[in-house]
Amino acid sequence: METTINLRRLFDFSQLPIIITGAVLAVLTVAIILMFLYTILKNMELKQKEAEEVIEQKVFVKPDMTKLKAEYLALLDGIEAKFNEDTTKVRPAYEGMSRVVRDFVYRATGTEVDKFALYEINATEFKDLAKLVGEYYQPEFDQISEGDVRDHLAKSRRLVSEWN
Repeated sequence: METTINLRRLFDFSQLPIIITGAVLAVLTVAIILMFLYTILKNMELKQKEAEEVIEQKVFVKPDMTKLKAEYLALLDGIEAKFNEDTTKVRPAYEGMSRVVRDFVYRATGTEVDKFALYEINATEFKDLAKLVGEYYQPEFDQISEGDVRDHLAKSRRLVSEWN
């Protein structure tokens, strides 16, 4: 018994779907590659801008210390005036003193001690500031704020006026 098999020719069907699929895949591949390159170039440009901004920000110009001291001594006078209006407001007085002396040292030196915790200030060369801020902590953060505001205002004024 003899059997015959008739095979179809390999490309007996339409080649159009294969061509369309290949073209779509090629376009998608090119699009993905272009998006990847665009992202890389954009990130490089952003990093370059950030580096330029960091360089610009690190330039510190020492201010006129006479004017700066006068400005911050006036702020301490304002804290004292508010405290004299209501001597029960101990915590706000200490918060204000802490903010003022930290900001003064930041503006005088360029070191961002206004954002530092006490242990970070202790790690700097500003030992007088660290000691003074350490003295502020108990009246500033205790449940019951008790402290000699006038004495600490005098110490704050001394720190500002004797700063080099």
